[in-house]
Amino acid sequence: MRRIKFKVPQTGKVLVFLTNNMTLPALTITALYKNRWQVELFFKWIKQHLRIKKFLGTSENAVKTQIWCAVAT
Repeated sequence: MRRIKFKVPQTGKVLVFLTNNMTLPALTITALYKNRWQVELFFKWIKQHLRIKKFLGTSENAVKTQIWCAVAT
């Protein structure tokens, strides 16, 4: 395991990440975690506002279809 500490310049907050990727630079790892967090927040918003409790399929098409059905209702 690899432990990466990152200090957010705007807030001064220190974030700690654990990864098993030993080849990528630390800044790349932090960027990947930041992007992943945005995806997690998006799905949280979908579940809260569209009242989707779980996704019935795992493919891209299944998720899009379920989201569009929730928007339509």
